[in-house]
Amino acid sequence: MEELIYGTEPSISVIAFLLSRQHVILHPAGVPKDISRWYTASFWGTIACIILYTAFGLIFVHLHAHELASQMSLLGHYSMTMLIKPDDVHLMSPSHLLGSALFFGLTLGVLNALACMAITLPPWTKGIFTRSDIASSACVVFISIYFSFSRELPLVSIICGLLCPVVFILAWLYVVRKPFKRQVCLKRWAVLSCILVVPLAGLVISRSSFLSIRDSMLSMVGTRGISDFYYEHTLLAADVIKPVSSKDQNVIAFQADMGNIGETPHGTLWIRTHDPCAVRGATIVAGRGDLKCRSVTIPNDGLPANYHDRIIEKYGKGIDPNSYMRRGIGFFFRYGPLVIIAALILSWWALGIEQIFARNRIIALLLLLGYLLMFAPMFYGSYLAAYLKSHPENLYNYAAARAEQERYIAVVTYPGALTDEELLQLMNDPSERIRINAVIEAGERRSPAFIPTILTRLHDPRMNVRTKACWALGVIGSDETLGQIEKAARDDPSWYVREYAYEALGRMKPETSVVSLNK
Repeated sequence: MEELIYGTEPSISVIAFLLSRQHVILHPAGVPKDISRWYTASFWGTIACIILYTAFGLIFVHLHAHELASQMSLLGHYSMTMLIKPDDVHLMSPSHLLGSALFFGLTLGVLNALACMAITLPPWTKGIFTRSDIASSACVVFISIYFSFSRELPLVSIICGLLCPVVFILAWLYVVRKPFKRQVCLKRWAVLSCILVVPLAGLVISRSSFLSIRDSMLSMVGTRGISDFYYEHTLLAADVIKPVSSKDQNVIAFQADMGNIGETPHGTLWIRTHDPCAVRGATIVAGRGDLKCRSVTIPNDGLPANYHDRIIEKYGKGIDPNSYMRRGIGFFFRYGPLVIIAALILSWWALGIEQIFARNRIIALLLLLGYLLMFAPMFYGSYLAAYLKSHPENLYNYAAARAEQERYIAVVTYPGALTDEELLQLMNDPSERIRINAVIEAGERRSPAFIPTILTRLHDPRMNVRTKACWALGVIGSDETLGQIEKAARDDPSWYVREYAYEALGRMKPETSVVSLNK
């Protein structure tokens, strides 16, 4: 009892105590409240939520890996392109599965952790954690379930929603009630936080786009590795939250007596059978009446079954099991939580630097300087772009400059003003981000003269360049490139590139097939 009352090391019976007693003292009597303690506790609570929702994501990506393997086996059996082979590393490798699972932890886990932080602020301010504070966690349960709910695995969604405030509060209580080692200098912490946040605020104010941030990440070795990991290890996560209409390939099993199918879009395999529910690997099961599995019902209106692509575009929305999860992730990226958590991460980092500063000022200052230097290329690039916009006559000097930054600014600021010769040269530039943007501009111009150079970029060592080369060839649409695009869709080592190649193939030579399992 003394441990809980006086705020020393918490016992393992915290939850039992909370349920049986009225309150838990968070600050020993006479000890001032230290907001750094709440920040530190919230950090570890957020880590707990990330771990929980990474486990949540692992369940989903493992399930979808098996579903994709079955789907690809069907496509391969009927001589269609398999974008990903059943034994592909993206489906089998623990690192790829964990990478996709971590995507859910770093989005849904962090989003729900923000809600948990909100409900822990009042008890920390009061210095007491009461039963009414536990009751307020019901709001977090509702938020957690809403943002991560899946009709595919509803029980998993509900259990994780119930556990989210529990794991956060347990980690939070453990840290907030530990004995104080030293008082944080709040002024120094505030100054350090402002220094760390200012570059991020500059990016937000300058309205830097996702593409410009991506290009900046590609220009630095450390952040380029993060970019590569994201594009190569989160593809299963994308498959989990994609609606049917956004998938590259779909297998539609439908009743044998449905008659004329109608439209058969690129990437669809249509299987006519008396028992469509038995087709393992089908993305959509369709029939004229109710079936004994999750399916879409096509009205008996005398129109072709897929009239105006309604099975995929219209009725497919009714079997979109992860729409709530997709909205939650979209909310995280688009409506503020991403910026908030970025600011919180920087304030947590500032707290760590403050603690280091108290022990070794030189190391703390070196860490701070290293962080600020990371943003130097971005802000220097902004200066170069502003100068070029006010002096456009310097465009050709920029395009031929030795400095990579100037050549990059030329291709992204006035791409349409570059000559074909300059563009051809920039497509072979040593810089990955310059090659990416030059290939995009070549595709926009739709000139067959660029085809030989773009074809060489299909073998570029960097996957982001290869994706844009596939896109550009698909937009130009020359028959002479068809074989190369088909080869990229089958053989490129990156699933991400194969998706781009397959989409380009659909512009030129759509692939679809209708088969029957009935004799």
